[in-house]
Amino acid sequence: MSIALAATLVLVQGAKPTTAPAPRLVVVVAVDQLVPEQLERLAPHLTGGFGRFLREGTVFWRATVDYAGTETGPGHATLATGRYPRSHGIVGNMIPDRARGQVVYCVGDENARSVTSAGPVPESRASSPANLLGPALGDLLEERVPGAKCIAIAGKDRSAVLMGGQRPDAALWWHSTAGGFTSSSHYGERLPEFARVWNELWAERARGWRWEAELPPDAAWLGTTADDVPGESSRGGRTLPRTLATDDASLAGQVLGTPLGDHFTLELATLAVEVEELGRDEAVDLLAIGLSSCDYIGHAYGPWSVEVTDLLLRTDRELGRLFAHLDQSVGQGRWLAVLSADHGVLDLPEGLQAGAVGARRVQPAEVAALKNSVEEALLARQPEGLEVGLRYFELGFMFDEAKARAAGVEPAELRAWIAEAARATGWIEDAYTKEQLDAADDGGDPWLRLYQRSQHPQRGPDVALRPEPWLLLDFPEGTSHGSPYPYDRRVPLCFLGPGIPAVARFDAAAPTDLVPTVLARLGLAQPTGLDGRVLELTR
Repeated sequence: MSIALAATLVLVQGAKPTTAPAPRLVVVVAVDQLVPEQLERLAPHLTGGFGRFLREGTVFWRATVDYAGTETGPGHATLATGRYPRSHGIVGNMIPDRARGQVVYCVGDENARSVTSAGPVPESRASSPANLLGPALGDLLEERVPGAKCIAIAGKDRSAVLMGGQRPDAALWWHSTAGGFTSSSHYGERLPEFARVWNELWAERARGWRWEAELPPDAAWLGTTADDVPGESSRGGRTLPRTLATDDASLAGQVLGTPLGDHFTLELATLAVEVEELGRDEAVDLLAIGLSSCDYIGHAYGPWSVEVTDLLLRTDRELGRLFAHLDQSVGQGRWLAVLSADHGVLDLPEGLQAGAVGARRVQPAEVAALKNSVEEALLARQPEGLEVGLRYFELGFMFDEAKARAAGVEPAELRAWIAEAARATGWIEDAYTKEQLDAADDGGDPWLRLYQRSQHPQRGPDVALRPEPWLLLDFPEGTSHGSPYPYDRRVPLCFLGPGIPAVARFDAAAPTDLVPTVLARLGLAQPTGLDGRVLELTR
């Protein structure tokens, strides 16, 4: 162990408790792909951080993502800003940027370079909040509270970047090629010292790490499926135990797909609290934590798998250690925590089929048939052909408006043709044109309302498609999310802290409510433009 790391660990273990009359640290924990049913089914064994939310906090059991695009980028941006994607601009993990005529990564920044422990390094893609429109919670705190700090740490770059907002003191995420936590030149030319020191020993700790299930005897009664069920990913094996690589070339890419991903993230967050002295003065600080391993593991094995169950029990324990440290270093009654998620997830289709639900995997040939049917419909309208740069992208169609006009077709008319052709496809429930998405009125259509909230006027398709429910596209194994249906929109929303009652709530709530509710608890005025509302945390 290095001298610097040893000194840091001594700081963590030897922190002295402090007291203060009001919260001076806000901790936002976003667990990627966590659904509230996980907390409910595992509650008897959640004795750590998740357990504290359930026992001591206010839990909104009916919280629901209130827009259509249930992906990681929009989810974290919405949690961080209190606004819909139509306002913050992160409409998907990949953004159709109409102004530039291209599709871009939601946190991609060609002007930024990756920053590792050795300093900036040239890469084809680095990350920053360049595509995020408007302020996030950390930005609002730093504007209103002199001396406030904001640090965001996550497994995924888009989680850390978007939760950190425009100008955090640090944003750190796991580097799946080089290993360790990394950042971007957008935030500075060097990693924070606590991250650089932590990075020194990660590989030594991860090499050959053996993942064995630590499940309670009643795991099956808690809803955990067998360790090998139809539909699980076969990549890397379908049963535990599994062992990580011993060669560093492939080791870094395996970490987030195991409990080590969240363990390392929470460990680094604990060091950040101590070394950066978060919550130690009268300025309100923000620590945003993105726990990404649940998404990696859930995609591969499904939400009720042995792997996800084991991960959540371990993460509960690690989060409990962080909270116990906050009690000591910041002081009981001085910190406020919020737990939520970016989106839900569809069960493995094979498991749903066994339960008489008509779920299925949409085959690549069906997607190709959708594209062909739209192209054929346009050819029938214009037998001489329409060269408009038509492209299919993540359940949507895009084209070049200038080319459409040059061919003598108004873009609005072309969009209507595409939507009509798409609706005729067997597994497309409805299609919405840009004119509908940009309109102020939804015409009483609740599905259109969800899609309108998901689209920014300059960042969206010409035609958005809504598939039938219970379908899984582009996943021959495992499962995914991204639909507007309840299984993808169900998320937890829990508040823990001074003056917050221990109560279960069943009234409506949404991730957009996180920011206004936290600001209200801190006694700070609400900014204009928020889409969420203040939740009254009372019995």
